[in-house]
Amino acid sequence: MVSLEHIRCGYVDGAHGQVHYRELGTGTPLVLLHWAPSNGRQYEHLMPLFAARGFRVLAVDIPGYGNSHKHTAGWSCAEMGAELAIALHRLGGVSRGFLCGGHLSAAVVAEMAIAEPARWPRIVLDGSPTLTRAQFATLMASFADLSPKWSEDGAHERFAWRMTERFLHEWNPDYRATPENFAVQYAYMADYLQMGFAPIRAFIEPGSGKPGGLATYDALGRWPLIASKVLALTAEREALRVGHEAALARLQHHVAHEFKGAHPLLIPERATEYVATIADFLSAP
Repeated sequence: MVSLEHIRCGYVDGAHGQVHYRELGTGTPLVLLHWAPSNGRQYEHLMPLFAARGFRVLAVDIPGYGNSHKHTAGWSCAEMGAELAIALHRLGGVSRGFLCGGHLSAAVVAEMAIAEPARWPRIVLDGSPTLTRAQFATLMASFADLSPKWSEDGAHERFAWRMTERFLHEWNPDYRATPENFAVQYAYMADYLQMGFAPIRAFIEPGSGKPGGLATYDALGRWPLIASKVLALTAEREALRVGHEAALARLQHHVAHEFKGAHPLLIPERATEYVATIADFLSAP
């Protein structure tokens, strides 16, 4: 029986630096790409469940996040995907498999599948960023009052805490920092700070750095190019739910699933439901 204690961490070389990953299990490779601004740690509690379903599970830190290299200023989602494709080629046996990603990493997964459809015959897009510019601006407006810049009133001292609480609330509308979930808050805050000051500021203050990632990505134009079979996930109370129908209308081959209530990825008690939904799709004939 595989467990959290059996997870092994390592590094593999990309074209621009080292890429960090967690690994568990044997079987067909399943590459899990975390939501931003977290890292592969986000999937640790799910890895034994996926491994028990017969997958070689690889939770990878996207370049720019976690323990992967940070030579990524202004990188597009396609550039992130290309770097991961190289790194996974160099990680033994990952010449064909499955991909899963959400939000930013859904765009990275999409680009990897567009570039190499035969390598990634089935993918999971867990929250498609298929938003109009106006919808994306509305999403970003929830962070408009936050800044990591020095402030005479000391707001910068509270920035990391408030930003972490804000993005966790975006992912799960029921989330509030409480004494009971301090460990969750601190873990995600540590993930966030691993990005470093410059990319944190570039994300929260457009114009302070070279734009990249979702800020310059056209998911509405790219989704029709995906030839792989797609499991398109959303949740009733998920921030990107607004773009779900637009995603489905543009995908060539897809299965759609909507989770009830908030997204189960952030709710440990619903881990089995989440894993079963994905594993059943990937294992289907």
